[in-house]
Amino acid sequence: MSSSAPPDPRVFHGYSDAPTHRVLITVGWCAAGAFGLFGLLGVFMMGAPSDPCDPDGIGCGPEPTTFGAVGVALLGLAVVAAGWSLFWHARDKRYRFQPPPNWPPVAPGWRPPPQWSPPPTFPQAPEGWSFWR
Repeated sequence: MSSSAPPDPRVFHGYSDAPTHRVLITVGWCAAGAFGLFGLLGVFMMGAPSDPCDPDGIGCGPEPTTFGAVGVALLGLAVVAAGWSLFWHARDKRYRFQPPPNWPPVAPGWRPPPQWSPPPTFPQAPEGWSFWR
């Protein structure tokens, strides 16, 4: 005698969680932090005292304004990277749950929590139904 387990509701209904872009968001925040840190170091190096040196002298390092310019450029990249993360985060929040027509209605703006499964009593969604818009 063989008994089969009931099908997984997520597979039976074809449901999947909302699309997410966690990797892109994380990479953006990490890049913003790194660019911000090195940018601040560059700006602070501009004000660091250094030994006087002839403008065309041998063995002189870069001008302090060079450190400042690089620091400001890196701070600009930090702002761009943070904007990148905020863009993908806002895009993830833009997805709206759309239940199939044969399911009970849901409150406007309701989003299933991650790893949610439709109850097994719900009818099967139509073929190719898109749960997220």
